[in-house]
Amino acid sequence: MISIESAQQYMAVAESGDLQAQFTLALMYANGHGGLEKNYVFAHKWATMAAMNGNTEAAMLVELLIPQMPHEAVEESRKMIRLCRSNKL
Repeated sequence: MISIESAQQYMAVAESGDLQAQFTLALMYANGHGGLEKNYVFAHKWATMAAMNGNTEAAMLVELLIPQMPHEAVEESRKMIRLCRSNKL
């Protein structure tokens, strides 16, 4: 089981651009693990970031998440992605 401390560590590594940490964080948000509440917006954000960095499993997760999300939630995630990319994350 992933602890809250581990989730915080994954966040720091994911923000540095590590695609495996980004994908793991996406899974944690998608499933509500590691002390994180289930949040498809954040799951979509991190899965998309990992997919953009070359993680094919993350690309599949993005495709699974989108039908479960309202359009507004997808747009909110995309805004966060643009902000991350403009900050070089």
